[in-house]
Amino acid sequence: MVINIPTFVSYSRTIKMSNKEIKSRYHILHVEVQHGSDRFDVHLHLERPPLVRDLMMEVEKKARVTLHNQQLVFRGQRLHQTPDKELEKFGIFNGNHIMLIGEKLSGTEDDNFRRLLSIEKDVKLIDDVLELVCRDFENIKQSQQTRNQCGHILNDLYSRGERCRSDLQTFSSIARNLNVAPNEHDALRKKKDISVLIEDRLDISNNILSAISSY
Repeated sequence: MVINIPTFVSYSRTIKMSNKEIKSRYHILHVEVQHGSDRFDVHLHLERPPLVRDLMMEVEKKARVTLHNQQLVFRGQRLHQTPDKELEKFGIFNGNHIMLIGEKLSGTEDDNFRRLLSIEKDVKLIDDVLELVCRDFENIKQSQQTRNQCGHILNDLYSRGERCRSDLQTFSSIARNLNVAPNEHDALRKKKDISVLIEDRLDISNNILSAISSY
């Protein structure tokens, strides 16, 4: 597998942006989702217009109504039927209220699902660190510095990448050993998705560590 390392500004450099610049760069959406008597504040901060799928993924975390069980309704429009459509195309903006219909997980499956969501959240945090390691390594490559000139930086990047790999292996073991019953279909699906996510990130961490070692 060849790792594609994107070109970005090093995270170690302090970047100050005005409120206007932040607003122009990020798409920020705050809505309230009502599920029976429960209400959930959902905040989406993305570098692209948020999609229905983005909202559904956040709702799954907050309300623990799984993606395929969700029906999201806004002013008579059934959002869940077009998950890849931008929310603003439905006229959804900050402060709007959206209705959620769907059965919430319960019992042991709900407990397992919450544990898996926690693992998924931690893995995505590790993913952010890996992306920063990739960005900083690409900056070194573009600067055409020799290993002697930037050895201490490479050592730091390698250490961070190695910690990411170690943490991913730990989370892989935790997810693998989580006892999910055969009839807990939603928890099993989430467990499989997280296992695939972790294996993919392990491949990336192995490739970036190999690239740093051979620089």
